[in-house]
Amino acid sequence: MSSIRRGLLLFFILLGTAAFARAQAPGPHPRLLVSDEERGQDEGYHFQNEYSLKDLQRGVAGNPVARQADSVIVAFCDAVLDKPPVTRTFIGRRLLGTSREALKRIFWLSYTYRVHGGEAYARKAIDEMLAVSAFSDWNPAHFLDVGEMTMALAIGYDWLYDIMTPAERETVARAILDKGLKPAMNEKDAWFYNVEINWNSVCNAGMVYGALAVWEKDPGFCRLMLEKSLESNKLAYNAYTGGGYPEGYNYWGYGTSFQVMLEAGVESAFRQTTGNITPDFLASSEFIRFTSTPAGNCYSFSDSYRKATGQYMQAWMLSRTGDPTLLYPEIGIMESTGYKRLCEERLFPMFIISLAKSGRHAETGVPEKHHYRCEGTTPIFVYRSGWTSRNDTYLGIKGGLTMSSHSHCDQGSFYFESDGVTWATDLGMQDYNSLETAGVDLWDMTQDSERWSVFRIGPFSHNILTVNGHTPKVNHPASFSHTWMPESAGRIGAELDLTDLYTEDLDSCKRAVYLQDGNLSIVDCLQAGDSACTVRWAMCTEAEATLLPDGRILLQADGKRRILSASLTGPATTRKEPAPIPHIWPTTFDPATPDLDGMEFLHPTDTSNPGTTLVGYTFTQQPHQKAVLHVTLSRGT
Repeated sequence: MSSIRRGLLLFFILLGTAAFARAQAPGPHPRLLVSDEERGQDEGYHFQNEYSLKDLQRGVAGNPVARQADSVIVAFCDAVLDKPPVTRTFIGRRLLGTSREALKRIFWLSYTYRVHGGEAYARKAIDEMLAVSAFSDWNPAHFLDVGEMTMALAIGYDWLYDIMTPAERETVARAILDKGLKPAMNEKDAWFYNVEINWNSVCNAGMVYGALAVWEKDPGFCRLMLEKSLESNKLAYNAYTGGGYPEGYNYWGYGTSFQVMLEAGVESAFRQTTGNITPDFLASSEFIRFTSTPAGNCYSFSDSYRKATGQYMQAWMLSRTGDPTLLYPEIGIMESTGYKRLCEERLFPMFIISLAKSGRHAETGVPEKHHYRCEGTTPIFVYRSGWTSRNDTYLGIKGGLTMSSHSHCDQGSFYFESDGVTWATDLGMQDYNSLETAGVDLWDMTQDSERWSVFRIGPFSHNILTVNGHTPKVNHPASFSHTWMPESAGRIGAELDLTDLYTEDLDSCKRAVYLQDGNLSIVDCLQAGDSACTVRWAMCTEAEATLLPDGRILLQADGKRRILSASLTGPATTRKEPAPIPHIWPTTFDPATPDLDGMEFLHPTDTSNPGTTLVGYTFTQQPHQKAVLHVTLSRGT
């Protein structure tokens, strides 16, 4: 890029970020997350943004939760000392696995050296940085790989600056500039600047860390990159509009973890915030708290895994909101899994930094709130009866837009736990590489995309209606028309108008999902369109299912029983329609019986789903006929 073009770009970027441009240069190394100096707090500034390595050492020593987390990091570092450095290994089109392992090793080793000493930890981290610096590139065609690798080297360079030789510093700094920052000037690869999804948070965080780490090498260029990322990063906060996160549990963890890293890195380096943080971003801490379930799972809609992970960035949220109950479910998850089930574990030292910085110990406090609702692109309603037992009741209901980022075809779906059993579940995501290797065009979100033919992603595995085997419309949002809160008389749940999703077959479709007297009800009010239609109602369960002679379905798990029953009525509640036909369908492709009972949409590319079953009902409606399907999951005998 010519100096004239660079100067013009810098001028226009600075016009949009004048408030932040008051900062002249970052402080001395280390400047990312912690400092070597105890400089005190800015007068009148409400947040303790000055935090030294000595403060961190004291925080670890005086906090039992931080101490336990610290021991996990040290044990990993001891084990990795004798391992060879990471290599440039691809999985499919991604170098991301290598980038993540490099980030974990370098961050954890640098942390251990800074907190506990031991030159072997520092030398191992430097060896990892030199190995990565020698790669031909960091795969800019998939820029997440570059973003995470740049952050890895930036933290190591900054935290180990004093122990590195001049030659080592030069090698690592040159790699950050040439393989991390400069590729972001290529608009084709760096499309993350213009989107609101997790890519914006992850890639911009990497660019910010890279620019801050090697600032002295090229102050003009690094300021250019910093300001460009901070201006772009305003878009990422749009994803939190309404207080939720449209990409679901997993991607809240991914995007928000790096968003927190970005904010914390800038604040530590410049002694001021970016000014970009929104109230909805902070409010999303409620979203992630309510999407972990009593039985240790998560409400796994969109591209999520089914088990909950320790969302330890809630420690940073705590420092902002002052709400100690945010960490209650997270510490429970981490302690019950031996700190092994961590969201984005490579950033785990940030938990200790945030926890120690907040001055909090183990007294997290039990949440008092029992229901949650958010709006935005993916509105959800959640009720949980308590926070202290895996036997507590949990009900989740979602709307949303199918064609939004990482979404599944599942508007109107629900998730239900009670008595420690997951009676209605969501299978979550399938590994991307397994599908891409099979040639599936996974990232086309249009109506006729192959994406919707994937069992876990498309409509047929979800707890929704399908009509005539068609995929509901992907370009129409579904939102709540009414909710019943716990304090409401009789019911707890929500109602959605899904008509726009089924216009190919139905004139109208409304769904209510609610708890009443401990039983779960799903009521669908339908009117057929111009032609007769076959309606399929499905629910995915982790319980064992048995068809009963009277058309009901017995569900059993862990010595617990529930009965699924369905009734169909016409416009007048006194008019009975033919009984819906009960079904039990498989959830895993069987090459011996690929078309078993209308399950022709299961394909060899679909992953197996052990321990799950699909149960449900089918019935037929005549043209323009109205019907009400009432399905109940009750504690029966």
